[in-house]
Amino acid sequence: MKLHELFHILSNETRLKILTLLLEKEMCVCQILASIGTTQPNISQHLHVLKNHGIAKSRREDSFVYYSIDERFIEKYPFLITILERARKEYGVKAVNSCSLPNLLNKE
Repeated sequence: MKLHELFHILSNETRLKILTLLLEKEMCVCQILASIGTTQPNISQHLHVLKNHGIAKSRREDSFVYYSIDERFIEKYPFLITILERARKEYGVKAVNSCSLPNLLNKE
């Protein structure tokens, strides 16, 4: 990935917020959703972009998919840790510890 492509991906506020969360810990979509407060399709779309560019990775456990930052990406661009830590402070995004899926299902 060329540097201008990386900065284009990071220029989206939602993707930047997702990455600040994933810098902290591995998360499922419903945890990201509860932390950011947008729609599930929006989060899934941004996670798809992050995965396709090798920035994020995923693993499946039962019916849940957990996302994290790909370590190889951080090794290639170590300066991103500083950028993401600053973005976390600027946006005030905090990771939710428990999955909100049961709560979301009860609302329907």
